[in-house]
Amino acid sequence: MEQTINIPVEYKRLFDKDWREAAIYGGRFSGKSHAVARYLLIRARMSKIRVGCFREFQNSISDSSHQLLKDLIKQYQLNDFEVTDKSIVNTVTGSDFLFKGLWNNEQSIKSIEGIDIAWVEEAQTVTKESLDVLTPTIRKDNSQIIYTYNRLTEEDAVHNRLVIEGRPNTLVINVNYDIMLKNGLMPEVIRIEMEDDKLKRPNLYKTKWLGEPTVGEDAFFDRDALDRQVAMEPIRTSVQAKIFKEYNPSHRIAGGQDVAGGVGLDSSASVFIDFDTFPAQVILTYHSNKIRPADFGHEIARQGNLYGACLVAPENNKFDEAIGILKLVYPIGRIYTTKNSENKIFNTSLSTFGWNTNGLTKSKMLNDLGSAIEDGLISLNDKDLINEAKAYSRNHLLDRDIDVRKVTKHFDLLMACAIAWQMKDYAVRASARKELNTIDKLFIKAKKDEGGSSFE
Repeated sequence: MEQTINIPVEYKRLFDKDWREAAIYGGRFSGKSHAVARYLLIRARMSKIRVGCFREFQNSISDSSHQLLKDLIKQYQLNDFEVTDKSIVNTVTGSDFLFKGLWNNEQSIKSIEGIDIAWVEEAQTVTKESLDVLTPTIRKDNSQIIYTYNRLTEEDAVHNRLVIEGRPNTLVINVNYDIMLKNGLMPEVIRIEMEDDKLKRPNLYKTKWLGEPTVGEDAFFDRDALDRQVAMEPIRTSVQAKIFKEYNPSHRIAGGQDVAGGVGLDSSASVFIDFDTFPAQVILTYHSNKIRPADFGHEIARQGNLYGACLVAPENNKFDEAIGILKLVYPIGRIYTTKNSENKIFNTSLSTFGWNTNGLTKSKMLNDLGSAIEDGLISLNDKDLINEAKAYSRNHLLDRDIDVRKVTKHFDLLMACAIAWQMKDYAVRASARKELNTIDKLFIKAKKDEGGSSFE
């Protein structure tokens, strides 16, 4: 015999049709997933709909919300649903549920048709790139998208999109454990755990039970100093690069680059700093997880040319195609070279093009940047860069061999900025540059003969 499906009153707005996207977020044991799953089962029994259930990572159906829906169907004895290992169909209305992972699945997601309601669970792990693919895919008239999540960091893409920045016709529901406590749905063992965390571990309580983003004692950068940073709108964009200040040939400018694998992995990023203002200013930022390392070499050269072919310091990691291309299209004398004295213990050659990030230099460059932020010596300007700094923790500093495909929070802009800050002692004004070496002179002459840009 069927039982009545109960949903806390705090979720009643889900049944309205006046919203396009819904952000449902909060702490643990607030009933978010159960409420949405119950709502979807009710809707699927009312009329024929197609429901898309998504997560950022879904290696198998067991990683999806399929099990929760299946358990609720069994609990409430909803015998009009037919449940298989991969699908759920209502045999009366014809409603069906499909389950997909978003990461590295762009073409499959784009091909989905006829979704009435999309449910994105564990949405705190969803990247901006995945959102850019998903939202235009849910294009049926009056279609809706529901995101349920516990916030992880200040830079969670879904929360920034719907709550911080805001979107038209957005429903925002912030819920915590008190809903379940009020409705008598919190088991005593969970209540005792919550009360103990509240009393003895206040930071954990705020993150775990109130859904506040992780900052706390593990934060790497001084939070008060970051709160004093003011995000600016770029004065213009150049391709994907955000320009915050134009080139001044009388100023010392340099750029740092974090080179990644691209094509859906973590982003290649670039940050340029003007050192002759007070405080120093981030004047260009760029990041893309679509660009290949070789193409990024061309992009670094293009950005460097925006600032008079200034000094650039790309990271010399396993994606060395970027530096290989850069050496062909940019004055060699304006590519930072890691000297032997900086990496003796690694037994490398006398000099290597690019910045060498390792366990020693990573700690130094981030601590140097942290001191500059705390002392008010640099304005970061880019809100994405500021958010990355806020989210960075001491745990992130540890060098670990992590599969980037499983990492949802990257700090590519932050790494590029830290490298760029290291260039403060090497950047020179255009008027004060040393005499070009023979190779650079030949390079510039060839460019002039081709009718290309001059680097003088």
